[in-house]
Amino acid sequence: MSKNVLYCALGIILGFFLGFFVVNSITRPGAQVASARASSGGAAVPLKPEQMNGQLPPGHPDVGSAAGDDRSATAASTSAEAQAVMDKADRNPKDFDAQAEAGRVFYRLQDYDKAALYLKRALLIMGNDFDTLALMGDVKYDAQDYAAAATFYERALAIKPNSPDVRTDLGNTYFNRKDYDHAIAEYRKSVAVDPNHLNSWKNIAAAALQKGDKAAASEAVEKLSALAPQSPETAAYRQKLAEMP
Repeated sequence: MSKNVLYCALGIILGFFLGFFVVNSITRPGAQVASARASSGGAAVPLKPEQMNGQLPPGHPDVGSAAGDDRSATAASTSAEAQAVMDKADRNPKDFDAQAEAGRVFYRLQDYDKAALYLKRALLIMGNDFDTLALMGDVKYDAQDYAAAATFYERALAIKPNSPDVRTDLGNTYFNRKDYDHAIAEYRKSVAVDPNHLNSWKNIAAAALQKGDKAAASEAVEKLSALAPQSPETAAYRQKLAEMP
């Protein structure tokens, strides 16, 4: 009897951790095209469970003021690199490249408020620049302002509709707002462009499992099994699929 209770408890714990893994493994491929968008040199962090509410964090500042008005002593703004790009951008407010570079540096340093300020100035100069629009989407996304992020991703996609990375980022904004139908719809647009887009299939699996759509989850897990058979994410999705009624 005690063994049965122990096995049951272990099963519940394993199911909890698998569920956490699925939610936490949503990928953000946008920053993987770093040379164009942020020069960050690495993938953006995956979603965290606390990012699932689609709300701005408490005390999020208004980013509508001029970029030179706020020089608070953050770790990012006091770095030599940040000071250099900030000074150049502030001395040349009509220089698109200077504003965009400052935005990229502050984004890489995870100072999202200042990144947004300089990218906003860049977009006032050149409002249809794909890379800047997509990066502004990344900034808003990482600041957990998912509705605003979606707006900038949509503007970028109006210029380059066949970008699977940005399309998947747009899907992730819906995922964070628990709108799994719209998230899956965007991921499917991505794989229509690139049928082997791994991150899109991972996210289809995660969204379908959250939604309880067994057919879509089965399709995604089958595709992942072909694309990344040894991935721990594929194994986790397969296990969660097996647990679905």
